[in-house]
Amino acid sequence: MPEIASFVHNGISVINHPAPPPMGPLGSIVLGVVGTAPDADSSLTKNTPIRIANMADAAKLDTTGAEKGTLWRTCYETFRLVSVSIYVVIVEEGAEQSDTVNNVIGQVDATTGQRTGIQALADCMETPTHISAPGFNTKPVADALAAMGKRLFAIPVGDGPNTNDNDAVAYSQSLGGEGTGYEAFYLVDPQVSVYSQAAKGNVSFSGAAVALSCFARVKAWESPAKGGMGALISGTARTIDYNIMDKSTNGDLLNRHGVSYFARTSLGGFSLIGNRCVMGRFVSQVGLEYAIVRKLAKTAQSAMARNLSKSFMEQEITKLNVWLKSLQADETVMGAEVYLHPTLNNVENYRNGEWHIAIKYYGYAPNEHMVYHLIEDTGIVESFLEEVL
Repeated sequence: MPEIASFVHNGISVINHPAPPPMGPLGSIVLGVVGTAPDADSSLTKNTPIRIANMADAAKLDTTGAEKGTLWRTCYETFRLVSVSIYVVIVEEGAEQSDTVNNVIGQVDATTGQRTGIQALADCMETPTHISAPGFNTKPVADALAAMGKRLFAIPVGDGPNTNDNDAVAYSQSLGGEGTGYEAFYLVDPQVSVYSQAAKGNVSFSGAAVALSCFARVKAWESPAKGGMGALISGTARTIDYNIMDKSTNGDLLNRHGVSYFARTSLGGFSLIGNRCVMGRFVSQVGLEYAIVRKLAKTAQSAMARNLSKSFMEQEITKLNVWLKSLQADETVMGAEVYLHPTLNNVENYRNGEWHIAIKYYGYAPNEHMVYHLIEDTGIVESFLEEVL
């Protein structure tokens, strides 16, 4: 007899349909730093992101103990206070400062495609959440950091001019532009004073580098000034007038123009003062947005090329809703909702393999301005007298 074409199997088959894997937490802080290290170990390749995880790794950036360059001290000042992954890109010191600045900005080699300087941050094994070129306080460097931050969804942290308050405000005003990446740029001025064993005394160093240690001690969706975040510094290049009760101080002027700074506070020592990026957004809310984007980019690959069936789309929406509800439960977000976009999911887009997921959310604002209302109540006096008489 002929083979029965419709026969499959005289028994059972079990086909597993697993649920989508959990998306997990938003992720931890990863720093990406570009700078110089003239006495680095010869095994450390220039213009290639190198992962520095502890003080022992950082020591390879300064094999002579002369503390030259910018990268060793950036790592040292950070590791003194927190454990965090730091990717460093070592660039060559030029004959002139302008040559070094060019090396920091970097480029993409037309022949080999190799990235150098800030451009090389795109090659980090872990995507940086914050990037910086400590000590290089020119607008071209800031522009390069802003552009790379936009590409990586990382917050750029840069230095101001380190001269006076008016120059710091003017420099901040020279930065910006919608869609340029400056919406996320965190500016720090002036430089700070730290102790150097090589100099046997205090030296001036990048305020942005020390601010990185503050970012590393909070979550990506929190302000680096949280709780009066302190730093192990001896002073600042110039004194910034700060008074928690006074709106007319120079510190308030700097903050009003998107410049953050270190100042003495009632907590003792020096605290980082400033919650906003140069264009006015709270850096904590930018950090939340970028963290969500990085997580979506990291978890979306497993869903690519799947058939856009009703069950698949519902499953993805449910997965995202469950994930965002977990973020709401631990107060990462104030609230969130995911749904199919009501107008963009049309026939034309679907036929092109495209569907649109709407994610509504909002993050918490930082406590930037506390207003106490002291109200004298004569009713209290009346109650008191009724008890006495």
